Amino acid sequence: MDEMTDGEIAAGFRPVLALVEEWERLGTALGRLEDATDPAELEERDAAGERFASLSEEICRSTAKALKGIGLWHGAAMIDAGLAIPHEVWEDLVEQYPPYPPAVPDLELKPRRSWRA
Repeated sequence: MDEMTDGEIAAGFRPVLALVEEWERLGTALGRLEDATDPAELEERDAAGERFASLSEEICRSTAKALKGIGLWHGAAMIDAGLAIPHEVWEDLVEQYPPYPPAVPDLELKPRRSWRA
């Protein structure tokens, strides 16, 4: 693999950054429109919600492309594999295995014995 400069690496990820910035703006707009009741605002919220959902996938695809561009094929393949899973399967997995436990168990921390002891 040829040596890449930091500038070349950054240039490969600029499209990802642009998508993430748009995603954040849409997230802010969706938060503002969360309790909307006006028909025009509801229409705006629905359009923003659809674009927000499609941007997530675009960000993943763009990230995989950027990773391939700098030679990180394994990471790109993992993203591609995740994108190949149908949305319905993801929804079922999230219901069965939530991303975070409801409560973190209390851990009893015991001092470790020294190898010299």
